[in-house]
Amino acid sequence: MDDDVSGHAAPRAAPDSIDALIERWWIEHFPGSPVAQVTQAWNHALAAKQEFKRMLRNASSENS
Repeated sequence: MDDDVSGHAAPRAAPDSIDALIERWWIEHFPGSPVAQVTQAWNHALAAKQEFKRMLRNASSENS
């Protein structure tokens, strides 16, 4: 899964920067989208985003 061909591990991003990256991606792709037009779909996608951030934080803390 790591595309780094040099054999060196890529530095891990700080959890805050991961959250910021996910938030920026969310803002760029979801407001005004078809997902945003259906409340149930929006709520489902938003919950999935928050769960993804939680999973990344947990994985990051396990690897520390």
